[in-house]
Amino acid sequence: MVSEDEIYHQIDSYLKVENMELYDLNILNFPNISKIEVFIYSVEDINLDTTARLNKQLTRVIEEFGYEKGSFEMIVSSPGIERKLKSLRHFELSIGELVKIKLINPIDDVYTFEGTLASVDDKTINLKIEDDEIEIKISDIKNAKIEFKQFKEKVKG
Repeated sequence: MVSEDEIYHQIDSYLKVENMELYDLNILNFPNISKIEVFIYSVEDINLDTTARLNKQLTRVIEEFGYEKGSFEMIVSSPGIERKLKSLRHFELSIGELVKIKLINPIDDVYTFEGTLASVDDKTINLKIEDDEIEIKISDIKNAKIEFKQFKEKVKG
């Protein structure tokens, strides 16, 4: 039987050939698989034609593992504007972006920080908040995401 890691690596390899990167992968009801959500990252624009083409091609990749056509739903998408940051690579791709960080352990009694992601290494991130910069251990991050305030302000407006 195929493992989730094998599926991940096969999809990742396929996307690399396409000059894209696997941002995130959700496989529901493994090993029976009812749905696969593939989130892709690319420096090029990801449009509807690209996601539709990849949907068909990645469906074939999964079928090669012995899953029957039509037995699962394939969803291919960009990670979105307010994407979650779950891995070191996600943080690396988000340098210069406005991010919201929630911590497991507070820093000076504060659990939530919002600022521009200034730098990342394998253990910490540096967040620029107004004229200050704060270092946060990646292991202390409960969750993190890109903040897109311009859109929220337009909606409120």
